[in-house]
Amino acid sequence: MYDVPVLDMGRVVEFVNEHADRPRVVADEQDMPYPEMAVPSGDLVPAANAAFEVFAAAPDGRAFERLNDLLRAARPLPVATEAGLRWTVDAPENVLPAALGACLLEWLVNHGQERLGTCHGAKCVDVYADASPAGRRRFCSSTCLNRHKVAAYRQRAR
Repeated sequence: MYDVPVLDMGRVVEFVNEHADRPRVVADEQDMPYPEMAVPSGDLVPAANAAFEVFAAAPDGRAFERLNDLLRAARPLPVATEAGLRWTVDAPENVLPAALGACLLEWLVNHGQERLGTCHGAKCVDVYADASPAGRRRFCSSTCLNRHKVAAYRQRAR
């Protein structure tokens, strides 16, 4: 059995945005090298793509459906201990997908799927997890929000 590490949602968002195919294509970064990692990038991309699908399905109310697909494929097993719940998997190749799935599961249960999504920027589909008090985030970063506002201003000025 292999222990599944606990991941921070901020790191999950960063990982998905750097390794999933769709954000890289939309940002025209598909030919750029992947960030330096201890694991070959070819092993990371399928896990990032599966996690991306959870974020992308959230606005349509299908995040739990996509999350269940990811968890079914990784097959994590819950293990109850005095210290709390931890997850294990049978195969080492399932550790990363299970860790991503466990983090997304915790987020969805505690915050809801309306707090996950993909950027509404014109040339961006990076994912975000909204931890703001208002829960109205629609852009991956202030940079994309500002670009959107400037474009809207210029459109009105014409």
